Amino acid sequence: MRRTAAAQLVMIALACTVAAVLVSCASEDSGAPAGDVSEKTRFMMGTYVTIHVRGPKEAADLAIDAALDRMEEVDDKFNILNPESPLHAFNHEGVPVTDEEILGIVASALEMSRSTDGAFDVSISPLIELWGFYDEAPELPERQEVEVCLERVGYEYLILEEGSLRKTREDVRIDLGGIAKGYAVGEGVRVLEEMGVTEALIDAGGDIYALGARDGGPWKVGIRATRGEGLLGYLEVQDTAVMGSGDYERFFVHEGKRYHHIFDPRTGYPAEELSGITVISPDPTMADAWATALFVMGPEKGLKFAEQMPDLDAIMMTTSGEVLYTSGMETELRSPPESR
Repeated sequence: MRRTAAAQLVMIALACTVAAVLVSCASEDSGAPAGDVSEKTRFMMGTYVTIHVRGPKEAADLAIDAALDRMEEVDDKFNILNPESPLHAFNHEGVPVTDEEILGIVASALEMSRSTDGAFDVSISPLIELWGFYDEAPELPERQEVEVCLERVGYEYLILEEGSLRKTREDVRIDLGGIAKGYAVGEGVRVLEEMGVTEALIDAGGDIYALGARDGGPWKVGIRATRGEGLLGYLEVQDTAVMGSGDYERFFVHEGKRYHHIFDPRTGYPAEELSGITVISPDPTMADAWATALFVMGPEKGLKFAEQMPDLDAIMMTTSGEVLYTSGMETELRSPPESR
């Protein structure tokens, strides 16, 4: 389905404050006291992660702490800027990665690279560094610099076999940020379930996982119109991840043009056709990766690709202001609730 969006709705993203609104609504709808919902926030993975759990406070607090601890463990291991991470040693010293947890995520990433013809590529780290996004001081590089950098980018340089990951060029570096955040969310969900939690919401900087029902009904997750105010709409979800990517997260403007951090690994420049995407899937790890892959693939190819994938839906916003949906989303995006 295709429809023209209002001029101010030129991109979409998950609203970072949606989770708090949702929990408040859950308590009001059920008539339950606010004390039935516990929440805690920590900073990790470059954002604020908040977990809301509905249930007895003491048990809920213990579960939240355990889930956040596990997510921090994942962040430490997968953070390429952490000198203690196996990925740091792989990038800077060429030490093969043998950690089974990392290898599992790399295997999924490489499979996605192959299936998307390189639209998703974890070897993109040199481009992120060249453009200055690691230092939070991005700037437009010279075209020749981009072309030289592209020689170091390519998932084909990564060899995963016999229980280890190695590379065929020593100057190749990887960044699993496009998939590890979703994995961390999934691990948080796993810990909550192991501790008996049946109703919870994880908000990792606007990437959401809704666990179980919200007091007997679905969670309402808002999709924000980030070039303006308010929501594009909301989704009702249960046991589902709702994750987004867009040119609103990290960007700079040069001579009136916006340059963001979601690069097309094949060109060395930010993908241009979409300004935002939201992916809906029961698997948070793959939802995270698909949000990047489909964004890079663009509206026509990305939408067609998403339609063919089981348990995957998407809402896309083009740079021209259109809102595009997979068929599964045609009737699922609800009009924004009236302001209270």
